[in-house]
Amino acid sequence: MIDTVERRPWPGYVAKVSAVLVIMLGAIVLLGWIVKSPPLIQLLPNLPPMTRNAALCFGLCGAALLTLVIDGPRWVVFLCAGSVAFVSLTTIIEIVFRVDAGIDELLGSSFISVNLRSPGRMAPLTAVCFAFSSVALMLVPRPFTIASSLLVGLSGSIVTAFGAAAVVGYWGGVTLAALHTSFGLVILGVGMLALAWRVEGHPMPTPPWLPLSIVIAVLTGIVGLWRALILGGYAPFSILPTVVLVVGCVIGPIFGLTVFLAQRGHAQAAALRRSETFLQEAQHLSRTGSFSWDVSTDIVTFSAQAHRIYEFDPGPISFASIARMTHTDDMLLFLDMASRARRGEDLDEEYRLCMGDQSVKHLHLVAHQCGANENFEYIGAIQDITDRRLSEEALDQVRSELARVARMTSLGTLTASIAHEVNQPLAGIVTNAGTCLRMLASDSPNVEGARETAKRTIRDANRASEVIKRLRALFVKNAANNELVDLSEATREVAVLLSNELQRSQVLLRTKLADALPPVLGDRVQLQQVIMNLLMNASDAMASVDDRPRQLVITTTRDDDNSVRLTVEDVGVGFLPDEANRLFEAFYTTKNRGMGIGLSVSRSIVERHNGRLWAVPNSGPGATFSFAIPLSTESPLGVGGGVGDGVTRGPNRQHAAGNHDD
Repeated sequence: MIDTVERRPWPGYVAKVSAVLVIMLGAIVLLGWIVKSPPLIQLLPNLPPMTRNAALCFGLCGAALLTLVIDGPRWVVFLCAGSVAFVSLTTIIEIVFRVDAGIDELLGSSFISVNLRSPGRMAPLTAVCFAFSSVALMLVPRPFTIASSLLVGLSGSIVTAFGAAAVVGYWGGVTLAALHTSFGLVILGVGMLALAWRVEGHPMPTPPWLPLSIVIAVLTGIVGLWRALILGGYAPFSILPTVVLVVGCVIGPIFGLTVFLAQRGHAQAAALRRSETFLQEAQHLSRTGSFSWDVSTDIVTFSAQAHRIYEFDPGPISFASIARMTHTDDMLLFLDMASRARRGEDLDEEYRLCMGDQSVKHLHLVAHQCGANENFEYIGAIQDITDRRLSEEALDQVRSELARVARMTSLGTLTASIAHEVNQPLAGIVTNAGTCLRMLASDSPNVEGARETAKRTIRDANRASEVIKRLRALFVKNAANNELVDLSEATREVAVLLSNELQRSQVLLRTKLADALPPVLGDRVQLQQVIMNLLMNASDAMASVDDRPRQLVITTTRDDDNSVRLTVEDVGVGFLPDEANRLFEAFYTTKNRGMGIGLSVSRSIVERHNGRLWAVPNSGPGATFSFAIPLSTESPLGVGGGVGDGVTRGPNRQHAAGNHDD
């Protein structure tokens, strides 16, 4: 994968200006050769001229540089830079091997040859600079990469350093190139540096080639000074020239290393600031703040988001000020959490804050210990989960309303059973009241008999009252109320309520309810709703069964995983394998008149009790539905009374909670 980098705007402007200036320089000198104007060619009569080849190379290098800056056609870059590479490399071959390749006066004879060793030939320094720049420009890929930035930057550094050394060398008489050639090389090198800087990657504030460029520039200046001393009459390796070379060789790398270290520190600081910005934005978006707590001093340091959550001013915070913000109902929990923290335990708790405007915030805190011995601190995170809690409360209200709707739907189905349950005690009341009146109206009132009859009347009235009370508990809209529930006793109450309806449907109900079953913590009415729904669904599943007894078995038992299980087994139509995954979908039903919400609501009720509801097909006809609720931790766990081998557990394969007929 190509490591592409982002571009910066201002270096592009510098590169464009440099390219245009270099093109203009080459064009002006070439015009001077054409019109034979020495001032344009050599500036002053005693200075060496810029050769035609040098002027042509300036124009072509500038064109290639400008094409790269404006993202022009690649063939233009290859044509221009390739031509410069051919001319410069051929000139270098001529100089090194002392041959004449016929390229020096390719564009015409030179009528000005001041300080030129060969007419029309570029100075060695000029040829080397054009070779570096042309090859680098040709090798720049598209899109730009960090590697291409390094190549162009180093080449630009060399060209700039050589050009600057040539300009300075005029005062020592060590430069063979023309003065405007030297300035042109500086401008070309600056343009290449700007191009390299333009494509440098973020967040590096300075380019990686800068230290090496510093070394090249220092060494170039030292070599120029050494050569000037030699031309001034010193032997090449006499004391002074040698000292200059040695000092230069030491100072150059030191300067480069200094720039590299400063650059790396700057880059690390920039990366740290960028990382900190990312962290702050992530904390702000997730509403999560971080903190550290020095347990020995009780000083807490908050991140910016943690300050916003607590609405504290920036700065260190005392543990006491945090405790004062804690909701009074959660104060014991908070103090217990602090006590466990002082013992070195990890923390994972939810608690509430009471803000200054009396609003309540719900927080989730996670922290772990860092350090050892007596001097340790906690590092942790605090998340504002107020919106989530409010959403969960709203969802619970909707679920409760849906559950009540499901119960009211069941009310219509149970009308006959309700009427029978109420009519029986009412008929007894009427009969007993009439008997009592006759006993008291006789000539010799039977007071003792009337008293017994009145007692039977009271008994029947209480019986009717209990029926109405159970119905009211199931169908009246009340808030959820968690209590310790004996699942066997709750099942018996539902069985009594449904007994007449099951008899009318010719369903034989068998109960295998464990005695002394450990209690579970939950809402009694909601759990009874689940039981009633399972029983009614099992009864409906057997409505079309005529070839076998309609037997319904309900079992309660204690599981080995510290939970209580209720199982309802029928011999009805069961469910198809491909229906297993849809059993719990809301509004999915196999009944002609079903709403498809009963057992979907049952599943949500069981899950809110930290339990699970599932179904398995029987080995024979019918299906078995079960749910398990964890035992309550608020009371000692008694030894549950198990049932015999007749408990239906079903095969090992189990389908996710659901119902086969809602």
